[in-house]
Amino acid sequence: MRTVASLAMKEAGRSSRPSRRAKSEVRDGKLVGSNRPGTVLVVDDDPSVLRSLNRLISASGFAVKMFATPSELIASEIPTSNACMVVDIDMPEMTGIKMCEVLKASGRCLPAILITGRTDGRTRSQAAQADAVAVLFKPFDKEPLLDAIARALALSTTRGSDV
Repeated sequence: MRTVASLAMKEAGRSSRPSRRAKSEVRDGKLVGSNRPGTVLVVDDDPSVLRSLNRLISASGFAVKMFATPSELIASEIPTSNACMVVDIDMPEMTGIKMCEVLKASGRCLPAILITGRTDGRTRSQAAQADAVAVLFKPFDKEPLLDAIARALALSTTRGSDV
């Protein structure tokens, strides 16, 4: 199995092509019928994961905004449509699930893809109860991530900020 970090390095050298699986929904980082690239907000406290995800997602044609802490994202301007989040569950400041709850309570929630390196029962249970588009366990392949991003952007574009 190839990890996101190794795939990101390989993808960084390629043109901005979306995943083959996501082609029916996303082409060159844009949803079919949309005139601008989707934006992916990435929140992870591990700098190497942030760099790898930035390379992979941007090489796939999406705009990427990176955040090292949940508070950075909460304090930022969050797009209301054509955007989604890739959020680490286990962060020291607050969990990614709690951050999504805070954003939802403030009316600024976007579709979220949760990622985690923990596979214990408690984490799996929390992830299953979260209202996420997908939950990916590290290390994960690029295809499931890009497919989840395409689904999340489709939800964001369809439903706007009511997600």
